[in-house]
Amino acid sequence: MLKKTTVAIALASLFCMTTASAVTLQQEDNGDYLDLYGEVGVGGHFGTNSDYNHDEFYDTKGYVDDSFATLGVKGQRSNYIYRLELDYQRRNWLGGDGEFELAIDKMYVGYMFDDHHWVELGLTDTAFDEYDHFGDFTFNKSVETGEAGDQENTVKYEAKFDHLLYGVSYSYEGEHKNGSPQGDIVNGYVGWMSDVVSVVAGVEARGGSEGESKYGEQQLFGLGMRVQVTSDIALGLNGFIEDEDLATRKSGDVYLAYETFRNYGLTLSGKYQLNESWEFIASANHEEYESWDVESPNYDFTELPAEYGKDRRWASVGFNYRPARDIVLSVEGRVGEAPEAGYAYVRMYF
Repeated sequence: MLKKTTVAIALASLFCMTTASAVTLQQEDNGDYLDLYGEVGVGGHFGTNSDYNHDEFYDTKGYVDDSFATLGVKGQRSNYIYRLELDYQRRNWLGGDGEFELAIDKMYVGYMFDDHHWVELGLTDTAFDEYDHFGDFTFNKSVETGEAGDQENTVKYEAKFDHLLYGVSYSYEGEHKNGSPQGDIVNGYVGWMSDVVSVVAGVEARGGSEGESKYGEQQLFGLGMRVQVTSDIALGLNGFIEDEDLATRKSGDVYLAYETFRNYGLTLSGKYQLNESWEFIASANHEEYESWDVESPNYDFTELPAEYGKDRRWASVGFNYRPARDIVLSVEGRVGEAPEAGYAYVRMYF
């Protein structure tokens, strides 16, 4: 996964076109277009808790800034589509340092067969990445599904109709977000959308790093569901089950003795739409990783047992306020075995 590039190269890539075309939306009679889009977000996480931190944060302290910016272009010429997206983000993941980096998040070309079918080639989302939190209404997402996310060297096919949608992708020599090899990755999804009940199911399998990193083979199943109870109230369910092979020993630079760990996660969420500007959201969450369980035969006794034991549970309540269509203020508080006490963001989109 391409994690970093220099500012000069990234900006040169983005603005290699003329100034007028870089800032002007173009729409041709034949359907060709060019869009410039972006996002600016300021905010972060409050009261991050070392007792409940699994791999969410590089450090646990009173406030972890998670400000973020995106700038991108996307377009179509004849049946060919393309996209280049830059993210200015903090390295807040476990093992990071919390500093900003400029990264190319997406860089692909593709082909539209018609209005319903298309393919993408390059650095892009893997297929299931778009729907891995489909049943989670929280702004910052709760339980991580653990699918592959964005990957280089990816071929993706997707199709969308009035109700039915599906997609599949293949990534050559995929990587974890920390840069560790994970082997080839295949994932896909199928979903059905309606005004009352919508469901998306996804699967993923990876080939493993074959001793290059701790990540071995993996199989994952995820499910997301939304139910529109009334015009103002919606309920969501999001969950996953995963069998992941992880190395339990290392000799020199080679990882050995891969064992299978079973992992689960579930989020139940609800949303109340007060009006066009205000919505209130609550969730209940459960996570269970076999590597946390001291009774597991594969437990790593060089690590102290987690404060929360073999699973952790927490709940949240918050709101999203939209003073305008492209501005959102999101605030959420969490209780229980949550890795943070809450978060707050202001994000503006264009």
